[in-house]
Amino acid sequence: MTTFFSKNRKWIGYTVYCVVVTGVFLYVLFPSDAIRDYLQMRAQDLTPPLMVSVDRIKPWPPYSLRCGQTKVSFLDRPKEMLFTANSVVVRPVPTSLLKGNWAWCFNCKTYGGRITGCTDYETTDRDGRFRTKIEFEAIRIGKHEHLRNLVGRSVDGILNGTVSYSGTRESPLNGAGEASLELVDGKIELLSPILTLESVEYNELTIGMALKGDMLNLMRFELEGPLLKGSLSGTIRLRKELQESRLDLKGRIEPFAAFFEKAEGAEGILKFLRRKLRKGTLPFSIRGTLEKPTLTFM
Repeated sequence: MTTFFSKNRKWIGYTVYCVVVTGVFLYVLFPSDAIRDYLQMRAQDLTPPLMVSVDRIKPWPPYSLRCGQTKVSFLDRPKEMLFTANSVVVRPVPTSLLKGNWAWCFNCKTYGGRITGCTDYETTDRDGRFRTKIEFEAIRIGKHEHLRNLVGRSVDGILNGTVSYSGTRESPLNGAGEASLELVDGKIELLSPILTLESVEYNELTIGMALKGDMLNLMRFELEGPLLKGSLSGTIRLRKELQESRLDLKGRIEPFAAFFEKAEGAEGILKFLRRKLRKGTLPFSIRGTLEKPTLTFM
């Protein structure tokens, strides 16, 4: 082996030099503008159409692309950001082509944490069927500038969990999927005060849900905070305008001693609770829409 390297040192050095020079030219002359234009064109073909903004795209070892500051918004509402990231690294999965699919994985730094995932397109399917799985790690959702506009209320906390989804490129809102999420150390703003509360702080919030078509089945929603703990389940019939989605939910609230201490002076609320509490819990239902929910205590 030593003899081989000593005899071919000149050719090995020349080969390494060529590889390095080729890599440098590929990096410098990489057609980032053309790829950016392609991404923007494909995003506008989606339903609903989106706008994608990327400040730079460069090759990244071993066979990936690295996008710099990336922003995604609705095409007709460019100031309402759906997603922003400091950087996004995308790499193809070469073995997927042998199966007739086109798969790629991504890793991005965003909102103080990281989002990773993979998407698999069936290239032989005319409808553009795809599958995706996304993992969230330490995402500070309060950093999302327009989350309040999307869900209609202020929400804060640190998000971890996974989301899987399958659908078609032509009709992405009519697919199926499920999610298992956990949020910690956050707060949810209420649209109107409930039992003297304008917002609900939580130490831990666990969510499990499944989607089929436009029906979202909320199987698990459990919250525990310094003042109370609660649970919620039911269905949400989704609409194209998210805030118009219809609610059919039932749940229970268990107020802690700290809640009653905070409610001192609100005699009407305390009297109401004493009358409605059943074995320490308060059952309720939520109807209406995400924008205008109707809460009824049972």
